[in-house]
This record gives sequence, C-alpha cells and structure tokens, in this order.
Amino acid sequence: MDTFLPREIYLIIGILIFAFLIFLLFFTDNSKKEGERNQKELNKPNNELGKENSVNLNLAITYSEMNQIDKAKELLNKIKLDQLEEEEKNTYQTISQKLK
Repeated sequence: MDTFLPREIYLIIGILIFAFLIFLLFFTDNSKKEGERNQKELNKPNNELGKENSVNLNLAITYSEMNQIDKAKELLNKIKLDQLEEEEKNTYQTISQKLK
C-alpha cells in the first residue's frame, strides 16, 4: 500500500506529459499547413498570370460576338502579347482586326 500513491502520481504525470505532447504535435502540424497555404497563395499570382491573359482573350471574343466592341477593345488592351502562345496570338490578331 505504501507504493500505491507514488504509482498513481507517476501515472497522472505520464498521462499529462503524453497529452501535452499530442497537443504540441497537433498545433505544430496546423502551423506547418498554414505556412504551406501561405506559400501557395504567394505563388498563385505567378501561375495564373498566363491564365488571366487567356481569360481576357476569351472574354474579348465573346464581347465581339455580342457586338460590344468597347468592352472587347478594353479587354484586348489588358492582354500582354509576350505572354501569349502562338495560337492565342493568332486569335488576338484576328479579333483586333475585326474590331478595327
């Protein structure tokens, strides 16, 4: 009976240390994920720069088909030609000639 109390204290201390370690692992994992998310958000504009030009080109095509020439010209002015692929450059030239 004399050793019952120290065993109980050691058990409680062990459980508390284990719970503390699990708690630390849980929150350090979340902070790593947040850091990865922030890094992905920083890289996102670089990856979507070409997509933005493609979207503007497609919108300009759509506006030209709907006879909204002012909006189509506005979108064509936003497009950066050096970032377009060959097919998109041909489409750009075709649309810009139609709008003149």
